[in-house]
Amino acid sequence: MNERTNGTSAIARIDLAHEADFTLGPIRVRPSRRELVSDGRRETLEPRVMRVLVALARALGDVLSRDDLIESCWDGVIVSEGAINRCVGQLRKIAEASGNAFAIQTVARVGYRLTAADPVFFVSELKNTAGQQAAPTLVIASSVPARSVRKTATVSAIAFLAIIVVGIAVWRFWPPGPTRIALTAPVQASIAILPFVNMSGDPQKEYFSDGFSEELINDLSNVPHVHVVSRTSSFAFKGKNENVKLIAGDLGVDEIVEGSVRESGDRVRITAQLINARDGYHVWSATYDRDLTDILSVQDELARAIAMELTHRLVPAPAAPLPKIDPEVYRLYLEGIREFNMSPVPGWRRSLAIFKKVTVGAPDFSDGFAWLARAAGDLAINYDSAPASDDAIAEGAAQRALSLDPHNTMARAFRALVEMNAWNWRDAAVDLRILRNRNPNNFFTVIGLENYYWYLGFPDEGFAVWRRGYALEPQTYDDGFFTLIALDHDGHFQEEIGVARAQLVRRPRDTARLDYLCSAYAATGQIAHARAVNERLRTLQADIDSQTNFQDCELYLDTATNNDADALKILHGLESQFPDKQSSVAAFGGVSAAAFGASYVLLGDFAKASDWFERAYERREGLFFSYFFLRGFGYEKAIEKYRLTNEYKALAEKPLFKDWQAEHDRVAAALAAHRDPLN
Repeated sequence: MNERTNGTSAIARIDLAHEADFTLGPIRVRPSRRELVSDGRRETLEPRVMRVLVALARALGDVLSRDDLIESCWDGVIVSEGAINRCVGQLRKIAEASGNAFAIQTVARVGYRLTAADPVFFVSELKNTAGQQAAPTLVIASSVPARSVRKTATVSAIAFLAIIVVGIAVWRFWPPGPTRIALTAPVQASIAILPFVNMSGDPQKEYFSDGFSEELINDLSNVPHVHVVSRTSSFAFKGKNENVKLIAGDLGVDEIVEGSVRESGDRVRITAQLINARDGYHVWSATYDRDLTDILSVQDELARAIAMELTHRLVPAPAAPLPKIDPEVYRLYLEGIREFNMSPVPGWRRSLAIFKKVTVGAPDFSDGFAWLARAAGDLAINYDSAPASDDAIAEGAAQRALSLDPHNTMARAFRALVEMNAWNWRDAAVDLRILRNRNPNNFFTVIGLENYYWYLGFPDEGFAVWRRGYALEPQTYDDGFFTLIALDHDGHFQEEIGVARAQLVRRPRDTARLDYLCSAYAATGQIAHARAVNERLRTLQADIDSQTNFQDCELYLDTATNNDADALKILHGLESQFPDKQSSVAAFGGVSAAAFGASYVLLGDFAKASDWFERAYERREGLFFSYFFLRGFGYEKAIEKYRLTNEYKALAEKPLFKDWQAEHDRVAAALAAHRDPLN
């Protein structure tokens, strides 16, 4: 890219095809498509108008002269003032129509500058030298300087790890950082499976078409050189009559699969079409009319046919013939998947009961046991009422699934999760190595590797893998809390404000996101804004079951204003709920004892901290050790002081703590020597 320097600013010529998306308040700006998207509406700009908008946004609030705009938007070709005025005038009309989400100011005899109600953030997805998509780069424009403010960790600083627990459980979940092991293989094709349409005529049977779609996603995810976006991303477009090219662009894929399912009695008709997203043409289509007893063979045939069209490689058939399955058991299985996806803990409990019945009715069905492991594992890691029992169910079910099918990715991924949760580090490393070598682009694999590093106390490596996860699944990460968690944990509070506000445009009553916004405002000293968010939470608390988010915001405010006495009152109130009441500390399950320990570390009460850490150790909380490696919020210095106490030294002498320390040291040595820590 050609650049010239004007003072300290580099004036880059704008190439819309390679410009990053960014937001202006509620408006998503997509330069490569010349689109503005807001509330589901799209407006296409003239190329020159979009170039001017990009140039002004990239100036991050600085003034651009007319010469600057000519250089960056007209490639240095001299144009009249009228040409520039026309572009600026069109942008001002757009700004007014958007409710003044942004404005373009004229600076007399100098030029123009863009201001926005929210910080402007860009997500760059440029190509790396190998021609593959690099991990995104986040660049923030902000007018509010961040100030370091001590903040309690109870539901904020610790929330990043606690919600990672949920992220691991649900599996849904920026400049590219170096990782010391290969995370992904070259991607030959990328594809999204859109939810198949229910053609049965009975809306109650939608679980069947949805479940089949998810099964196809899982089957195709096992193809090494194909990246298949996760269910969360694909199902975001369910029921939306959008252009295939737009969907593919949002999901970052080259191909789309659409289809339908008509289930009647013991017969099923499945149609599927593979569509090239670049031109919208159908590449391949097929129709299957089968007995439901052969539904597993249909899934396999369909997945292998699509993989063949995508990669021109013959995908091997299963080593053993696929089992027949009773139609009623298969329907029950799909109902279990629906219940699992309906809601967190209550849905997991219902699905657990269903999958137990499925495994009895189909004892040779590997996926039935894999889903049983997933449901039980989710309940275990979220500190449900009987985590030890759930862990045992998950481990046994995963083992049975793998004995039936050693290539079952979900079963191996959740066995690795259960192993980490039970502090069986070496067994988890073996499973993760197999996953990485066999399914390097599978989202389960990436999430498993990410959490392996978090569990073992390597936040840099965990965050690097997190970046890779974002590159693979931006829609999933943006739809969930992962971006907010990462920014909050790393102390990027001003960026967190921009992201939270943009997400709240779509979810104005989302108390968890309001909680994050309050946290970031308090952390940057923007107390008036934090109090305004607190009032918003106060008005919403009558409509929610728990007052936790409202209490969290109060806690942030008390801590930011050094009102430790009131902060402790709130903390003690949360303590009294342990472990029965729901809290955003664990988001969906019970409260983490380690979170309270970390809170007291930050408040300087090391005796109370040790009491809670002892409790977490006895409970075998999976992420227990990660709480000694938190960053931001002044926590690093506090934890270092705590490490010098006799209480911590006694804790570190416990047998399982010493086992963890040995594994941590082994991985540290491998990373220092640039060796694979999973070997």
